[in-house]
Amino acid sequence: MIEELESIFLKSVEELRDRYQFVIVHGAGPSISSELKERKIDAPFIHGLRRTTKPAMEVVETVLGEVKNRELADRFTEEGMKAVGIRGCDDVISAEFLDFSSYGYVGGTPRIETGLLKETLERSFLPVVSPLAQTENGEIVNVNADTAAAGIAKALKADKLIFVTDVPGVMEEGRIIPHLSSADIRQLIEKETIYGGMIPKVRAAEEALSETLREAVIVSGKEPMSINGEWKGTFITKEGKGMFL
Repeated sequence: MIEELESIFLKSVEELRDRYQFVIVHGAGPSISSELKERKIDAPFIHGLRRTTKPAMEVVETVLGEVKNRELADRFTEEGMKAVGIRGCDDVISAEFLDFSSYGYVGGTPRIETGLLKETLERSFLPVVSPLAQTENGEIVNVNADTAAAGIAKALKADKLIFVTDVPGVMEEGRIIPHLSSADIRQLIEKETIYGGMIPKVRAAEEALSETLREAVIVSGKEPMSINGEWKGTFITKEGKGMFL
C-alpha cells in the first residue's frame, strides 16, 4: 500500500496521534518483485512466502530497508509528523531462519527488543519500521510484515493493532464484514471468502491478541481510519463482538 496511501489516511494518523502513539511497520512486496524481475532474479512464492536466495535478499534489503523505508518516513514527515525510518534488523527485530532449505533468507517468529522504539516514541517521533531481522549469527533475514507488526504490538503491550490494506476490510459479496472472531476466521478461510494476502493479516491479528491487545482492525489506506470518532474496517477479536474505542 505504500504507493497507494492517500493523504487523507496519513492525516487521520496525525489526528489520532493526539490520543495514541503509533509505530508504523511496512512491507514493499510489489517494489521488491519489480526490482527482482528487472535484475532477472528468480524468487517464487511458496505458501505465501517469497523464497529468498542471497541475491534476492540483497534486493530485499535495499528496497525494503532503505528505499521504501525512507520513502514512507518522508511521506509522514510531509504531513507534519516527525517520522524516523528504522531497519528492524538494527536492534529491534531478531529471528532465526524459518526453513532455510525451503525459503532461504526468511525469518520465522520474530523476537522484539522494544528499547529503541520506546525511546523514539518518548521523543515524540513516529517510528517507521522495515521488517528486516537479524539472526543470532548476524545474518539479515526478511520477516513477513504482518507477522512483524503483530510481534511489535505484542511486545509493546499495544492497545490496538491496525492492518492497512487496499480494501475497506474483510469483504463478503461486496460488503464489509464488521466483526470477526477466531471461529469466524477459520470458517471464512475454508470457504475462501478470506484468501490470498488477507490470510496472513487475519492470522497475525489472531496471534497478537492478548489480555492487553483485545482486538485488531483491518482498514483501507485510501480513506480515514475513523470519522467523528467512529473507526472504520473489520474488527477481529478472540470471540464475540469488538469494542474498538
